[in-house]
Amino acid sequence: MGLLGLNIKAKRPKNIVEPPKEIQTKEFTYVVTPATIIDANISEYKSAFIAAHGKYTQQRTKIYDIYQNALDFDAHLVGLIKRRLLNTSGKVFQYVDSNGEPSEAVAEWISNNPTFTKLIDDILMVKFWGMGLFELYPDTEGSILDYTLIPIKHVDPFEKMVRREQSTVSNQSDVSWTGMDNVVFVGDGNDYGLLQQLALLAMYKRAAMGDWAQYSQLAGTNFRTVKYRGAQPDNMTRRNIRDIINSAGNGTIDLPNDIDVETSNQTSSSQNQLFENYIQYLDDQMTKLVLGQTMTTEDGSSRSQAEVHERTQDDIFDADGKYVLDLLNHKFDTALSGYGIEGGTWEFVESNTQQQMEEIERDLKLKELGVVFTNEEIREKYNLKTNNG
Repeated sequence: MGLLGLNIKAKRPKNIVEPPKEIQTKEFTYVVTPATIIDANISEYKSAFIAAHGKYTQQRTKIYDIYQNALDFDAHLVGLIKRRLLNTSGKVFQYVDSNGEPSEAVAEWISNNPTFTKLIDDILMVKFWGMGLFELYPDTEGSILDYTLIPIKHVDPFEKMVRREQSTVSNQSDVSWTGMDNVVFVGDGNDYGLLQQLALLAMYKRAAMGDWAQYSQLAGTNFRTVKYRGAQPDNMTRRNIRDIINSAGNGTIDLPNDIDVETSNQTSSSQNQLFENYIQYLDDQMTKLVLGQTMTTEDGSSRSQAEVHERTQDDIFDADGKYVLDLLNHKFDTALSGYGIEGGTWEFVESNTQQQMEEIERDLKLKELGVVFTNEEIREKYNLKTNNG
C-alpha cells in the first residue's frame, strides 16, 4: 500500500478468538477450547438442554458454554456469586489435630494463601456447575498447595474419565482417574447446578437488554413530519426534503411559507419502565436463587420482612460452610494427606466478637421469655466496667 510516496506493508489483524490449546497436567492431557458465544434466544437454550439430558448420550458442551456466557456477560449474577463465595472463603480456617489442638504448621500453610482461598471458591462453585474434578499436586515437603480444576467439559462423571476433547466421544488419550489418590471428584454427574436456572434467566435478560437498546436507538431518534399546503413541483419537493435532512444537526433552515416541519420523539417513559421492571424482575429471581432473598439489596421492605430474608440468607451461608468443611474432612482428606494433613479435622475459627454477638442475641431472647439477669451477672459475663472503675 502506498501512502505519501512510501510503501507500507499492511499487517493482518490478529484473531481475537483464542485458539484451542493443549494442556498437560501431571495426570491428564486435554485440549481447551474457549467457550462459544451463544445467541440469547430460548431455542438455543432448549437445544442445549435437550442435548445435555439425552437418554443414551449426553452432549454437555453447549449447555456449559451457555453457563460461561452468563458468567461472562451478567455483572449482577457475578456479583451475587462473589458475595456468596466470599462469606465462606473469607472465614478463617484451622486444622485441629487428634488431640484437639490447632495445627500451627497447617495454619502457616494456609495463612494468606491465595491458592487455598481459590480452592475454597472452586469447591463452592460446584453448587453452581453441578460437579468438579480437582487434581492436587503435593510436593515432597508438603509446603506448597497447588491444584488444577479440570475443565468441566472434559469430565465424564459416569466413565470417570478425563476426555482429551470436549465431548463424550472416546479417545485413546482419555484417562481414567480411578485409583488416583490426588484426584478428587465432587458433585453428581446428574446434577447441572444452580446455573441451569441462572443461565436461563441471564439469557432472558440479555435478550431484553438487546431489545431495550434497539428501542432506545430507534425511539430516541427525532422524527420529522413535513406538511405541504398546496401542490409543489417535484424538483422543489426534492430540494426541500434535502434541505430538511441536511439541517438536522445545524438547527437553521429557510423554507417556503406553505411548508410546515414538525419534530417529534417516540420515546415513552412507560415503555422504558416496562423494560426496567422486567430486567429488575429477572435480577430479583437470580438473587433469590443465589442468596435466598432480595430484601437486603432492595429498599421499601419492612424490618420484619428483611429480618426473615436475612435469616434465610444466613441459613444458606451456614450450609455453604458445612458443605466445604464436610468435603475437606471426608473428600479431600486422602489428597491432602500428601501435605501431612491427616488424623485431624478442619474447622472455622470464630472471632471473639462474633461469639459475643451470638451470646448477646441469645440472652436477649431469654430476657423476652422472662429470664432475669442481675447487673452483676451481666458485668461479669461481658467484662463490663462499673462507673467507678
